[in-house]
Amino acid sequence: MAGSGAHSIAIDECMALSYVGEIAQEYHIGFLGNFHVTAALFEETEEAAAEVQRCLHEGTRFPGYIFGLGGPLTQPINPSRLDTAVTALFHQTRSTQSTNAFTGEQHPDEML
Repeated sequence: MAGSGAHSIAIDECMALSYVGEIAQEYHIGFLGNFHVTAALFEETEEAAAEVQRCLHEGTRFPGYIFGLGGPLTQPINPSRLDTAVTALFHQTRSTQSTNAFTGEQHPDEML
């Protein structure tokens, strides 16, 4: 899939980010994924904030990573767990990402 000429690929929640990141880096493409939607928002076996942290920790080790859901939001979800995930993502990305991974430019909020 990475060698098909695509500019980026999306992965599901079963794929390991480090495995896909290595392939994406080799082919100089971006990749999106793999927040465990099923476990964190439906089954409630994982903490949503911890799952956000896992994705960001694993994915941002590679250029071109984009945080994304690893599955669809098609079932009734627990809204408070979704809110926790979104809040954790917002706070984590605001506090740790001061430069653009593609251009190296500083984030405008960090330039003050």
